[in-house]
Amino acid sequence: MKSTKNQPTVFVIFGGTGDLNWRKITPALYNLFLDDWLPEHFTIIGTGRTKLSDDDFKVKLLDGINQFSRSGKADLEKWKIFSDNIIYQPADLNDAETYVEFGNLVKKYEDSWQQETNVIYYLAVAPQFFPVIAGNISKSGLANNPEKTRIVIEKPFGHDLESAKSLNQLLQGIFHEKQIYRIDHYLG
Repeated sequence: MKSTKNQPTVFVIFGGTGDLNWRKITPALYNLFLDDWLPEHFTIIGTGRTKLSDDDFKVKLLDGINQFSRSGKADLEKWKIFSDNIIYQPADLNDAETYVEFGNLVKKYEDSWQQETNVIYYLAVAPQFFPVIAGNISKSGLANNPEKTRIVIEKPFGHDLESAKSLNQLLQGIFHEKQIYRIDHYLG
């Protein structure tokens, strides 16, 4: 298996202002950064309904890292380097135009890095939004590269067996199985 450490990566975190990102996702990404597991070129795009500046978003994330990172409070010099790779993009998950903007941002970074870029869509939102987000990613042409695009969904995957099967069918109609990551952050 080819190492992806040297391949630029954009993380698009839907629900970027939410508790899951604040407590788990960003502290984990920060720890990966400290341990030198993130690529040299990476960007974290947090999304949410709330209008925030990049700086206000970063302040919130720093608070989460200081409280929940396994490495303890953030080293401010290292935090500065890490947070220079974070932006915030207000988003209406139901509006397909929002996703066009994500595509434009990814293209901007790809052009800047002059290298094809991995894109990870992390759905840190309530499960009822999974179909809307996945559908809009598809409609916007953002899932067209199965070698470079991934989607991560957090448990629960539905409210019963039938809804889980339905969600699975929807996701597999948009993404190849190797692109779909279903996780339980309490077990992982």
